[in-house]
Amino acid sequence: MNEIFDYMAIKQFAREMKGRVTDFIALSNSNDPFYAGAPARQASAEWFMRNWVDLFCATGSHLRRIHYKVISQPVPILKPDGKPYRNTDKDWKFLCAASLNARYLKLLPKNSLIDRRNNEPVIYSHAKGLKTPLCHVYGSGGASLSPSFDTDINRPSIGLWETLHVDQPFLVEVWIEKSTMDDILVPLARLKGFNLISGMGELSEIHADLAVGRALEDGRPMRIIYASDMDPSGRSMPKAMARKIEYWAAHCDVPLDITVEHVLLTPAQCREYRLPETPLKKADKRAPKFRAMFGRDATELDALEALHPGEFKRIITEAVEQYIDTKLASRVNAVNYDFRLKVEAAEKEAIAPFREQFDDIEDRYSDLIDDFKDKVSELQDEANELWPQAVAALEAAAPTFDRDSIPEPRPATPPAAPLFDSKRPFMSQMEHYKSWSDVGEADDEDVGTEDAE
Repeated sequence: MNEIFDYMAIKQFAREMKGRVTDFIALSNSNDPFYAGAPARQASAEWFMRNWVDLFCATGSHLRRIHYKVISQPVPILKPDGKPYRNTDKDWKFLCAASLNARYLKLLPKNSLIDRRNNEPVIYSHAKGLKTPLCHVYGSGGASLSPSFDTDINRPSIGLWETLHVDQPFLVEVWIEKSTMDDILVPLARLKGFNLISGMGELSEIHADLAVGRALEDGRPMRIIYASDMDPSGRSMPKAMARKIEYWAAHCDVPLDITVEHVLLTPAQCREYRLPETPLKKADKRAPKFRAMFGRDATELDALEALHPGEFKRIITEAVEQYIDTKLASRVNAVNYDFRLKVEAAEKEAIAPFREQFDDIEDRYSDLIDDFKDKVSELQDEANELWPQAVAALEAAAPTFDRDSIPEPRPATPPAAPLFDSKRPFMSQMEHYKSWSDVGEADDEDVGTEDAE
């Protein structure tokens, strides 16, 4: 197992180097996986595990459902600070962080939680290992002749059980924080043979753990190409995901070769392509620092594709082809073709001394088949005489279905007044809409004002 810097080791190292703890962690104190053993985070992890057991949570649970279990107990469940857990966004975030700490500290077994927010990985790359061509002599079990209308007989031959296969040298994956580019990336992944991991917002720790598992199982060096928006979240996501991968890789029994490279969007690309800016949200506390650092507001990946079609695909392709040999398959096919020609030549030379004898057997076999066909023709004539009589007897015996035996569906029990009914007159339907209690559409004052006038 690799050397692991945990909470105590980081604290000790900071003291020895006369530095601050923050100098030796990549993320914040509350998010860095290597710092999960901090007392408050340890307490939250243990709190989560107590509730996991007490509420009978099963493997494959989703955090949002656990949240509703926690808030619905007859006696409020207290957090480590002694305050009751409530149905608030703040407590929901606390639950997410507590579960994450439980996973980092290995209190919660792997695969206990599932990630339904992000897409399933699209897998097109997995190592098969080097496979060399393997010849096999067919017919070693002996000759087999049986009466049939095929007068050719099977002769011993040389075939290929296995053809040459050479893996690409790297396991390449493209990670992207959104699914709006899937129409470009999924076909490209299939064509180039890389894996695609896409989702909405920051990809979860579960995906990082799964990626390390794929790298461990595959055995090849893993190269992750990362794409994200140019905004505060988009700039933090690659580092956060890389840190999670680093953490799980450090816990493997064997050293892994994994790199993460961010290729889109960068400040330079935003300037080069003159991409439009979207004002950062006023509530985002990171906005002032982001503007000071990069001199601009947010820019989405979608803007690049909209204004420069094909450029997104080109940049991803160039990044992927740093590690994927696009001509490898054709070179392997050429070797397989040459070897197949050698097999055919060897078979032709080896079987030549026996060709005349096999031809003689085939001729005599053909004569037997001809005699067999004559006998079959006689039997066919006899069967043709009996056939109409048997058909007439079956038609006379076939029963008629009684339609009165068809079961009737039970009567429906629809609601008395559904929200919409296509049989209602227009004004009657409007009355049902008006009686429905809601708070109006979002941005109602900005939509369709000219129609209202």
